[in-house]
Amino acid sequence: MDLFQVQAEYPKEIVHNSSQEINLDDLDVSKNVLICNVKKDNVRHFLDGTAKIYYTGKEFPSTIALNKLYYFIPFFGLKCGLGFTGIRDLYLIKIARVGTRKEGELDNDPRDLRLVFELQFVKHLYEQYQPHRLNIWNTFTDTTLEVLSAASNKQVPHAQDATVFNEGDVRLQKGKLTHIDCFAGPGGICTGLHAAGLQTLIAIEYIKSCCETYSANHPQVHVIHSDIRQVTEEQILPYIPANGVDLVTSGMPCETFSTAGNTSRSFYDDRQFLYREGIRIAQIANAKMILFENVPAITSKREAKQSGDLIVNILKRELRAAGYGNYIEVVLDSTKYGVPQKRNRFFILACRFPEWKLQSPKPTDTPLVTVKEALAGLPNVIANSNQEGKEYTEEHSDYEQLMRNDAFWHRETMSSKDILNHMPMKHRACTLQRFALLNQGDSLKSLFDRYQGEERERLQEERILPKKMFIKRNYRLKPDEPSPTVTSHCLDEFVHPEYDRALTVRECARLQSFPDSYNFVGGPYIVPHIDRTVQDKYEQIGDAVPPLLAYAWGKKIKEIFAEND
Repeated sequence: MDLFQVQAEYPKEIVHNSSQEINLDDLDVSKNVLICNVKKDNVRHFLDGTAKIYYTGKEFPSTIALNKLYYFIPFFGLKCGLGFTGIRDLYLIKIARVGTRKEGELDNDPRDLRLVFELQFVKHLYEQYQPHRLNIWNTFTDTTLEVLSAASNKQVPHAQDATVFNEGDVRLQKGKLTHIDCFAGPGGICTGLHAAGLQTLIAIEYIKSCCETYSANHPQVHVIHSDIRQVTEEQILPYIPANGVDLVTSGMPCETFSTAGNTSRSFYDDRQFLYREGIRIAQIANAKMILFENVPAITSKREAKQSGDLIVNILKRELRAAGYGNYIEVVLDSTKYGVPQKRNRFFILACRFPEWKLQSPKPTDTPLVTVKEALAGLPNVIANSNQEGKEYTEEHSDYEQLMRNDAFWHRETMSSKDILNHMPMKHRACTLQRFALLNQGDSLKSLFDRYQGEERERLQEERILPKKMFIKRNYRLKPDEPSPTVTSHCLDEFVHPEYDRALTVRECARLQSFPDSYNFVGGPYIVPHIDRTVQDKYEQIGDAVPPLLAYAWGKKIKEIFAEND
């Protein structure tokens, strides 16, 4: 496809500009589009060496000017029919020449708009800018692709179509099972599967802050920020093996099926059918297995708009129709897999091969991990001090050592030994007074039961107690047992077992079994629960799958493949 053949008219500023020089200060690179001429079969070469591009920006810089520029290069192949959505890395423009120059014409004839540039990937610049890539990406906008698409009669994707947060190298690692992570969140499933020896190739996630956290911690995964319903096979196939992947995981949003909150919302929330997207992605990727994850209450929720049948029954029928009729279903207790948290989750493991014997992970033989063991080594931080805890204490536990063992998680050793995300929250004086009233195992409900009549009215007037009682609020953890379920509201729900403050992000991450080197970089520290398209660090953690539970599944799935190899 010649991209220039579909552009109806070149800007007059280019055609009639005979100058060979341009003021770089006036060059608005945010409105210049570099479209890469890369086909499906050699996309990896774009990351390895050189690549040719056509320049179609409104401004037309000279060869001299271009040779002085380093570019973050947006690659919008999907919109131009090439089947890709985003390669954005640092390249040096090595050679610039006129691609269609005829004999006798000037090298830089301003009437010839088909300048071709050869780009050389600059590794040291990539490494230098890696921490800033997410911010830099957002500075680029597209001004010509709609013209190109309209001229070539190709549909322009929806405005919320995929943005790639991390291109990923997508080089297959020998001997590893391959994985696509749907509804990926901040990366809980990927972290556990990676520790078990699987390779995640693609992650799909709707929440931007989750994508930021995911891509920062899993730089080799192709992270697609998109509504999964808009993700196409052109965005999947270039990044997976030709014969498909081994596993697709699908942990669709659980609020619709949860017993918490409004029990009627499954009657109007279309998210109850997002499981179909996991099946669709698995079919596109020719996946051998699908692993679905959700709250146990999904087994009792009904589809009310049409059949009224149980959602889980519809899911199983659609699995059979899609060729995944061999499946098992099970509810697993996270505490039996090393997670210091009482968290039950429903799973369906489905397979394309009817003869394969499917099994769920067996519980570990080790005792339950307590809150005290989970938080060992983390120093106390003082509410309202704005002083983040950076240095570990001398308190140790087997679980604490596991969270600090990057070799187990197959992660690169932390460049800094400082503790990450251990900043204390800011609390009002009246809130701190409320926390001081809580015994271990008490919650806000306990205080409402304990204080009655005039005494409660006084506490409410002093704002130590709120006017309304919330059952799941301000629970002071018991140190000698696992914590209750960590949810997206964990900041409000838990109080430290010993200190009068809420848990830090790192403490919540410990309860979810995220390793200490996992940095929750995406989104704000905390935001009000008013927009489900934004998640702060606490919400990211609360909605994630515990990595140790995913690790147990990864080990079992590897066993199943080994038995049927």
